[in-house]
Amino acid sequence: MNDASDSPFARIVAHVLDLEGGYVDDPDDRGGATKFGISKRSYPDVDIAALSVDDAIAIYRSDYWAASRCEQLPAAVACFVFDAAVNHGPRRAARMLQRALGVDDDGIIGPATIAAAEAADPRALLADLFTARLDTYARLAEEPSQAKFRAGWFRRMCALQQFIYLELMETLHAW
Repeated sequence: MNDASDSPFARIVAHVLDLEGGYVDDPDDRGGATKFGISKRSYPDVDIAALSVDDAIAIYRSDYWAASRCEQLPAAVACFVFDAAVNHGPRRAARMLQRALGVDDDGIIGPATIAAAEAADPRALLADLFTARLDTYARLAEEPSQAKFRAGWFRRMCALQQFIYLELMETLHAW
């Protein structure tokens, strides 16, 4: 990885990689085979089983971090949005943020979304974002094939919340 270990992207991607783990091919996982959180469904031309950590990081940087404009968001919000983009896709993560901010939820993080995120009370915004995401997981878990993932999704939210509050609390607005 080319990033310094203390860069915002490096810190957050290390946390997400730790959450995602290695290769899994659960028949009930809608993403299909996954490795480091990169799914066959999202990347049908990638040999998921052979995916390297560096390749996963490159995908995360371009398709999730940059696509979600995380570098322009307050640190704690960027962490949440990045993790949500990895788990739900960048457009859904953007819409989750936009709905919590009360701006047009077009699924594209642009100047209005960034300005609203910078102006928001980060603690209140994060509370709204975590609540929305837990609601999403609860709805998904109502489907019989997805219920077995509920505990893991909730553990992910607890780990993300701990990471944000322990690692980023002093930098809620700045990297």
